[in-house]
Amino acid sequence: MRFVNAVPCATKLPCMITCILIAVILLATAGNVTASEKNGKSPRATCGVFDLQGYPLAKGEAVALDGEWEFFWGRLLTPEDFQPGQPVPESSGYMSLPGRWTSHKSKGQALSGTGQATFRLRLLPAHNTGRLSLRLFDIHEAYKLWANGVLVAQSGVPGISAETEVPVRSLHLAELALNGHPIELILQVSNHHFRFGGVTDSIMVALPGTLEKFRARDWGLALFFAGCMLIMGVYHLFLFFLQKRDPAPLYFGLYCLLVVGYSITSNTSQWVASVIFPWWPPASMEIFSLACFVMWPSLLFRFLKELYPDEFHSWLHYLLDARIVIFFCLQILAPGVPLYWFIALCLLQTMVFATYYLHRLVLCIRRGRSGAKFLLIGLAMQFLAGLNDSLTHFAIIQSIYLAEPAVCLFVLTQSMALAARFSVAFDSVERLSVELEHKNEALQFEMEERNRLGQKVVSISEEERRRISHELHDGLCQQLTGARLRASALAHKYAGSDDAQALTELADLLNTSTDDAYRTSRGLWPVEHDTSQAGPSLESLVRSITKATGIKVTFEKEYFCKKCMNPNVTPLYRIAQEALTNAVKHSQSHCIQVRLICHGDGKIKLSVQDDGIGYDVATSKGEGLGTSIMAHRAKIIDAELHIISFPQSGTYVSCAAPCSVLTISNHNSERSAS
Repeated sequence: MRFVNAVPCATKLPCMITCILIAVILLATAGNVTASEKNGKSPRATCGVFDLQGYPLAKGEAVALDGEWEFFWGRLLTPEDFQPGQPVPESSGYMSLPGRWTSHKSKGQALSGTGQATFRLRLLPAHNTGRLSLRLFDIHEAYKLWANGVLVAQSGVPGISAETEVPVRSLHLAELALNGHPIELILQVSNHHFRFGGVTDSIMVALPGTLEKFRARDWGLALFFAGCMLIMGVYHLFLFFLQKRDPAPLYFGLYCLLVVGYSITSNTSQWVASVIFPWWPPASMEIFSLACFVMWPSLLFRFLKELYPDEFHSWLHYLLDARIVIFFCLQILAPGVPLYWFIALCLLQTMVFATYYLHRLVLCIRRGRSGAKFLLIGLAMQFLAGLNDSLTHFAIIQSIYLAEPAVCLFVLTQSMALAARFSVAFDSVERLSVELEHKNEALQFEMEERNRLGQKVVSISEEERRRISHELHDGLCQQLTGARLRASALAHKYAGSDDAQALTELADLLNTSTDDAYRTSRGLWPVEHDTSQAGPSLESLVRSITKATGIKVTFEKEYFCKKCMNPNVTPLYRIAQEALTNAVKHSQSHCIQVRLICHGDGKIKLSVQDDGIGYDVATSKGEGLGTSIMAHRAKIIDAELHIISFPQSGTYVSCAAPCSVLTISNHNSERSAS
């Protein structure tokens, strides 16, 4: 299918995938039903007491322990501090959870982002016996939780300074035993490394097994989206290694892998990597996730720049690369609060970059760039998801993180854009292939025509040689012979006179001229040169060269047919003539061997071998050997010409020409036999 036909159908696909992903997200969150939502009420903690007695929990239901918790700022209190007989700790009032203490005031003063605090809540359960489960998620930066004096959950080690605190952000499920009495929850929280502290996510309570199912479902969805992105990342890297001229698949493949690394090691997936790699220290996992977050925008920009170089500005990648350098410098020099403020700045910059990308893609669509519509849909969804995650991160709204499904959708739309580019490329290749095929046919026809014309030129040349040779032989040679005889007769007639000597010398001169004219005639076209008598022509050539130069030249012939009717004998004669001329003039040889062999295998082979100084030595002296002439003659008759040089041992010239007469004769014989 051509690209122009596939595009209209393909444009509907992103919308379908978007609907599917939204449906998956809604199904994923549909199970998080609280008892308050079921009853149409909203239970909340009031003055440090959360009353669940009017809200009996059932399987699949969870309640958020939101509301007013008793708040003790600047102190890490333990259950012993609240024992009877002990001085009652001075409260800083009540703080509404979820929330961060930077938005809370104690004694009329705003609190700083770093510090430590203790939260206290009395939980009145609806059942007197049994067990309940608690879910604590992403509390900055370390905490301990006691229930009725028993430590039930801990993440990191709370401290009163950055040196004494061991920060670990995690997802933790704790169990509470019911004994018919209220449950006193005491929560220590310290933050000396992050921008702000507090409990930014609701603490959930449910019957045993419910929260475990929610966690398993959330981890499964996170792994599903991470797996999709991992497959696409590996796929694009494979595309790059198949065709390394285009770096766009490389950038996008690395981008996908960085997104996978971030998503499974960050709070967006509830640190699902801790399940796969339980040996991975939480601190290094946090650094890894932040590094992936900072680096992937640089690769995404390079990918878009490769696709649309005219629409995206080159200078932007310097800014993105500078962010990476600053991140690693801060990680080394200021790994605490300054680093996380920089991450917050990067998060805001990411939204600015996303706006820039959307604007540039709209420009690409206006200019008719291939695949821009798909990328615009994917980036728009990612922009909305990024806006949701940013507002959730800054505790402006209460929502779930949508980074994974949004990036997965973007990866899918990018694949569609890549498919669109491939479709255009395949269409172009198909069109070029057809054009190339037509041009090859035209070129082949031209080559055949040139070969035919070359053969015709050679044929005309040989015919002209034959005509001139016959005119010399029958005209000039005969006239010179008559003049010589006339001069000899006159010298005999006037013997004894003064003119007799002059006539005798004239007769000798005419005799020499006659011999020269005959030799010239035979050189142009030997009298014996006939397709039915190929041998005598070469024999005559060998004899004349031996007589003229004194070099020993031998001739050997073998014929499969009694009479050789091969029309290629004439070009072979000319090649032999050129090879013998080269050997006589340049090779300094003493012996030359000429062979003309036909074994009836559809080939007739000519060879000329001398014992001279060799072709390489002769050419090094700047002597032209006429090899181009021989090669041209061989090419015209589709013959194979080889020239082999043996230094100081001679040159071997061979030319194997097809024997079309023998081939046709054998074919006719086979047809007659059948």
